[in-house]
Amino acid sequence: MFGLVTVIMLAIVFKETEAYWTYNTGRGMVYGLGVTQDTTLAGSSQQLDYLQYLLVSKFPQYENKRSLVQFENLPNACGPLQIISAKMYLYYVYAHKASWHSIQRTPFIPRFIQVHLVKRSWNAAQATSTKRDNTHWWSSSYLGLDNTDAEAQPQPETVTIFPARPRGYVEFDITCAVRQWRSGVPNNGVLIRATNELEIGRSIRFASSSMSDTGKHPYALVLCAQRQ
Repeated sequence: MFGLVTVIMLAIVFKETEAYWTYNTGRGMVYGLGVTQDTTLAGSSQQLDYLQYLLVSKFPQYENKRSLVQFENLPNACGPLQIISAKMYLYYVYAHKASWHSIQRTPFIPRFIQVHLVKRSWNAAQATSTKRDNTHWWSSSYLGLDNTDAEAQPQPETVTIFPARPRGYVEFDITCAVRQWRSGVPNNGVLIRATNELEIGRSIRFASSSMSDTGKHPYALVLCAQRQ
């Protein structure tokens, strides 16, 4: 769709503004969407929206981890039937283990990452694994993936974080989610989890919107067809 250099250049421009921007391809418009809030869920008493990382999966002696990300709404200029594709980009930083763990105790295993549309509102400054804000609970810990807190069916693709992969942006397909939001479904963002999150191994760290390097913040690109 786009060359790598083009996407990187667009991302750099986008990161400087942290607001949605547009790029005319000549056969459609690309919209860049920034993060409105994001946080990690790791236990019932921890509020982690200040962390520079979005954490995914469990490693020995610590709680499981899932993360939430919410993006800006797509502008009205792009209707739901015009959306060709939508991609979320998370910057993979590294796979973490406790410093005192051996690599045998906490190995770097492949993690299979999926994304689910979130159905209930949440507050990044208050959310935990059991609460979505100070006064409302998730139906079950880390969100019920049964069409209560989040959709049971994940977004179309599973992304594998393979051992020793280099740092950099990872692409996730969120086309279905963005089409639903643009069609009137409330935009409560997405949940990021590993299907093998409880298997013994390292946890995955993506950059959050709290990271000082804004060039590593999450963002989304939506390609919309021209109006006929």
